[in-house]
Amino acid sequence: MSEELKKTRQKRVRFSAEIMFLLTAVFCTALSITYLVRYNNIAALELRERELKTRIEELERDNRQLKASLETYSTPEGIERLARERLGLVKPEELVIYTVNDKNESAGSAETERNN
Repeated sequence: MSEELKKTRQKRVRFSAEIMFLLTAVFCTALSITYLVRYNNIAALELRERELKTRIEELERDNRQLKASLETYSTPEGIERLARERLGLVKPEELVIYTVNDKNESAGSAETERNN
């Protein structure tokens, strides 16, 4: 019986070693997967951070340009220039003369020919 007891103990020890090896392998695999997932998350967040920093720089540049435009158009001369350029307004005593370009006439005639 002592031989059977020794064999049983050896089997248990061997069985426990196999279980410990499998548990260690599973633990290492789980740890590796967790690390890779976190690494990918960090990489994605760093990419997003770079994109946002670029966007912030663009918006700051636009903001500076808008402030410069605001300073220009907040004066009476700037307001008058804006009204003339964008709205086509003129003073009551001014006379408006429109010119016709040759390019516009030829483009109009070509378009008329296509429609016929």
